[in-house]
Amino acid sequence: MRYLVAFVLVVLAAGALRVGGCGETTGPGGSGGHGGSAGPGGGGDAGDGGTAGVGGVAGVGGDPIADLVDKVRTEVDPAFVYEYEQTKFVPPAGKTLLIVGQTLEEITEYTASFPNEPAPGGWAAYWGIPSTDGLANTAVNEHGSSQNHQELVDRFPNTVLQSALWMVGMWDVAKDTGRGVHDDVIRGFSAWAKTISRPIYLRIGYEFDGPHNELEPSEYVTAYRRFVDITREEGVHNVAFVWHSYAAPPYKGYALASWYPGDEYVDWVAVSLFGHLYGPDPGANANAVFDFAKAHKKPVMVAESSPIHGISDGDLQPWDTWFVNYFSLAYQKNIKAISFINADWKRYPWVAPLNWQDARLQNNQTVADAWFMETAKDRYLKQSPRLFEQLGFTP
Repeated sequence: MRYLVAFVLVVLAAGALRVGGCGETTGPGGSGGHGGSAGPGGGGDAGDGGTAGVGGVAGVGGDPIADLVDKVRTEVDPAFVYEYEQTKFVPPAGKTLLIVGQTLEEITEYTASFPNEPAPGGWAAYWGIPSTDGLANTAVNEHGSSQNHQELVDRFPNTVLQSALWMVGMWDVAKDTGRGVHDDVIRGFSAWAKTISRPIYLRIGYEFDGPHNELEPSEYVTAYRRFVDITREEGVHNVAFVWHSYAAPPYKGYALASWYPGDEYVDWVAVSLFGHLYGPDPGANANAVFDFAKAHKKPVMVAESSPIHGISDGDLQPWDTWFVNYFSLAYQKNIKAISFINADWKRYPWVAPLNWQDARLQNNQTVADAWFMETAKDRYLKQSPRLFEQLGFTP
C-alpha cells in the first residue's frame, strides 16, 4: 500500500500558541491518518491546568487511588441534558460509552498490559478513501502501524467499532468522492458493514475543519452526503454517522456551520481533545462544538483524546492536570462517548515537531489504577453481553 505523508503543522506566534495541528495525512492509497490533532495548548505548557505539585498524594490513612478519583468533578450541567433527535446507538441517560484505540499494536499492548481489567465497550480504528484496506484485511503504513477492523470484530465480541474515515481536501480526495469517483469504495464499505452484527460509529472525514486536512466546506458536505446516501441505499442499518470537529481554529477561518451536512445526515457530533484539557476549560472552539450539538439535539462524542505531555512512572501530574479535567468534562457536558488513544506519540515521526510524549497508561500503575477505578463505575459502558441492548441496537 502506497503512502504519501503530508504533515501540516499549524504554528502561531510565540506566546500565543493555541494550536498544534497534527495528524498523519496519507495520500491516495493510504488507509487513514492514525493520529489526532492537538487542540489548544497542543504542544506547549500545561498553562492554566493547575499546578500538579500535589501530585495526587493521598491523605493520611486514605485509599490513594480513591483519593485521585475523588478529584473528578461529577456535577452535570443541566443545560447539556436534552432530548436527542435523528440519532442512533446512544447510551441511556447517565451512561457514557468507553472506547480505546487506535492501532492494532496499541490495542494489543493495552490488553496485554491489563489482562485482568474490563475491556472497553468499543475499539477505534482507521481507514481511508480511495481504498477499503484496513476493513476486512490488514493495512500497514510505512511506519509499521496496522489497521484491521475485522480483526477487532473477531477478537472482541460484544463491543462496538469507532471507525475513522480519512477523507481530505488534498489530492482532490473529497472532491472526487463527492462526484462519484469512489462510489465503489463506499459500496465496498457498505457490503462489509452488513456482515458484522454490531454498531459502527463512522467518522466521515474526521477533523473536517482542521487546517491539516484542507477541506473546503462545500466539497466536504457534498462528499459526506454522498457517502451517507449510498450507504443507506445499500441497506446498511448498523452505522451511526459522526460529524467530527477538530475543535481548534478552523481551516481558513470558516464558520463551523459551513461544514455541516444537515441534521438528517448526522447522528453524532464529535470533537478531538488533546492539549485542550490541560486546564479546566477546553477552549472556545470546543465549547462552540458542544453548543452546536445542543442546538441540533445531537449526542456528543470525544472521538480522539490523549494526554500528549506524556505519562511516566512515578509522576502523578498527568492525573491532576489532564485526566481530572477529562473525566470532569465528560460529566459536565453529558458526553455520551469517550475514545482514548493509548499511544506512545514518540513513535509517530509526524508529531516530532510538537514534542508529544509517551501517553500510555501502562507507564504508570497508579494512574492506570485510577483510570480503571473511574471507568469501573456503572456510568461507563464496557464490553458486555448487554451492551448492544443498552445502545438500542438489535443484531
